[in-house]
Amino acid sequence: MSIVDVIVVNWNDVDNLLCALDSVFALPELRDATFATVTVSDNGSMDDSLHRVRERYDGRVAIVENGRNLGFGAGVNRALARTRSPYVFLLNPDATVESGVLRALVDFMDAHPRCALAGPKIYEADGRIAESCGEFDTWVGAFLRSSAWGGWRPFKRFANGAALRRWNYTTERRVDLLIGAALMMRRCVIEALGAFDERFFMYHEEVDLAKRVSDAGYEAWFVPTAVATHVGQGSSGGRGVEAYKLRSRRKYWVKHHGPLWYYSLSAALVARYLLYGAFAGGGALLIRRLIAR
Repeated sequence: MSIVDVIVVNWNDVDNLLCALDSVFALPELRDATFATVTVSDNGSMDDSLHRVRERYDGRVAIVENGRNLGFGAGVNRALARTRSPYVFLLNPDATVESGVLRALVDFMDAHPRCALAGPKIYEADGRIAESCGEFDTWVGAFLRSSAWGGWRPFKRFANGAALRRWNYTTERRVDLLIGAALMMRRCVIEALGAFDERFFMYHEEVDLAKRVSDAGYEAWFVPTAVATHVGQGSSGGRGVEAYKLRSRRKYWVKHHGPLWYYSLSAALVARYLLYGAFAGGGALLIRRLIAR
C-alpha cells in the first residue's frame, strides 16, 4: 500500500489533465514507486482523455470510468472506493504541483494527528497568490458577501474572510476551510465522516466537508512549504459557474444553518432593494420639491 493516493477528477479536459499528471510524475517523491498511486476518475469524457492517458502513462495511472458527469464530489468518492492509502491528495486537472508538495503535506500531517485537511500555497496562472483558504459563514458575513455592502469601508472588517485578506499566505495557519483544487486529506477521518456529499454537484462540496471535519473536532491547515498552481475553470470552461456556486451555497446554508437562517438571510437581501428604492424615491421627491420652489 502506498502512502498517498493522488486523485484527479476529469471531464473533457485532456490537455490540462496531461499537464497535471506530468507535474505529479515529475515529483522527486514519486521516484519511490511505493510512495504514491495516481488515479483518474473520469466523468464520462467525450474527448480522447482516457486514450491519451493510457497511451502516455502506460499503466502508471489507474482509471475509474464513471460513464457520465457525476460532479466533482461523486467523482472523488468513486475513486476513494477503489483506493486505500492513508492519505488522499486531490488535484484538479487544471492544476499542477511543484517539487516536494506531497512530501511536505504528508510530513505536516504526520506531525499533526488532528489535522484532517491540509492545503498548499496556490498560485494563479499569472503568478498571484490565490486566496485558497476561507472562513465559515456567519449570518452577517454571508449577508455582506452576498450584497455590495461587504465592500464598503465601514463593513469590511465584518465580511466573511476579512481576517484572511489581511494575511500574506507565508506562514502555517489553522483555517476553517481550503479549496479542493489541491488538497490533502486523512483517509480515516474522511471515510468516518462519509466523504463528499454528492448533492453538491460542483462548488461548496469541500466547504461542506471542512465544516463536518471541524464539527467532528479535527483541523484544517494551510502549509506554505507545499506549492501548486491553479488555472481555474478547466472542466467547467466558465459555463454557468455562478449559477452552480449560488445553488451549492444555498444547499450548504440550509444543511448547516437551517431553513430559518437561510430564509431570514434571503429576506434581508431582498429588503435591501426596498431600502434602495425608498432612498431613491425620497431623493426624487426632494429634487422635485426643490425644483418646484
